[in-house]
Amino acid sequence: MVPTLVHADDGVEADSGGLSVKTGDLEMNLGGRLHLDATVFDIGFDSVTETDVRRARVEFSAKYGDVVQVRVDREFAQADGWRNLWVGITPAEGFEVRGGNQIVPFSMEDMGSSNMMALAERSLANTLSPAFGLGGMARYHSKNFTIAGGYFTDALDDEVGQSRVRGDGFTVRTTFAPVTSRKGYLHFGAAYENRSYNVTEPPRFTAISASSLAPSLLRTGALNGATGFDAYNAEFAYARGSVQVQAQYIGATVSRAGLTDLNYASWYVQSSLMVTGEKHGYSRSTGTPLGPRIGKKGGAIELAGRYSELDLDDDSLDRGRASIANIGATWYLNQNIRVLANYARTKTDGSLLVPDTSGNLGVVRFQVAF
Repeated sequence: MVPTLVHADDGVEADSGGLSVKTGDLEMNLGGRLHLDATVFDIGFDSVTETDVRRARVEFSAKYGDVVQVRVDREFAQADGWRNLWVGITPAEGFEVRGGNQIVPFSMEDMGSSNMMALAERSLANTLSPAFGLGGMARYHSKNFTIAGGYFTDALDDEVGQSRVRGDGFTVRTTFAPVTSRKGYLHFGAAYENRSYNVTEPPRFTAISASSLAPSLLRTGALNGATGFDAYNAEFAYARGSVQVQAQYIGATVSRAGLTDLNYASWYVQSSLMVTGEKHGYSRSTGTPLGPRIGKKGGAIELAGRYSELDLDDDSLDRGRASIANIGATWYLNQNIRVLANYARTKTDGSLLVPDTSGNLGVVRFQVAF
């Protein structure tokens, strides 16, 4: 079935979703996010208190009927630059084609919005995830199934802790959710990524800590001689009532000219509880868990915990191992404002670039999103 163009009532509206303008079949929205962080950490010889803006992003979107959609996001904090910058077309119900700078469809954690994360930062598995890329993709979804794939090259700009250099290649991700209801969901997913590298732009991987203001935990440095990258992702998520559980495993192989391959791996398991009883959402169109459904009155409280590990330890190029154990609490004042407080215990060992160390970290975030 081909989507129809539905006329909207003309006008300007400001609500929890930002500033919207409707005229005929055209609808435009201006929003953004502001994440303010304060971090205290005691890691190795460093005992520091830092404050900074983690994210300050302006977000513009527009759609024409149900057929054409445009997204433009500009980040102004820390690693500033373009994020979403794409045009999408929906030629048939459940099918979308999109081109531009966008999140690569590989990892459910990567594809989830930073506005809805249960903890301040993503897990160590995110070190091996592609994040943004410049390219084209196609996606199809039905009630319980999604499949997305495309061809991507380097992103337009770096992100915090991640280099934009990801090489050229394709990614495919598929998900199956046999249960999706207001009470909860059950989700399974898998993805594969294959990239090739330009020898003049070697890749590098960096593991950020439980706060972007703390020193990075591990780094590979430039992987000179790298020619290719293969990554595999397996994911699971389950929510019932006010409880949500999710887990991921990512394995990766870096091929090198005339040298042995490098094998890396990372995983995490995470759980959260809405103390005030709210349920968690799920996106059938992208096959990703969403944050809790917060009522207009707000006042919700969430507790979360996560353990993640990253292994960059390879016999031919030892870059070590890291782990993070996180716990956190979040107070949702309303749909747009929340305050997070996290504690993390970090550990690194076996790296030739950074010393073996363990540490404690606390971070508080004030967040406004609209």
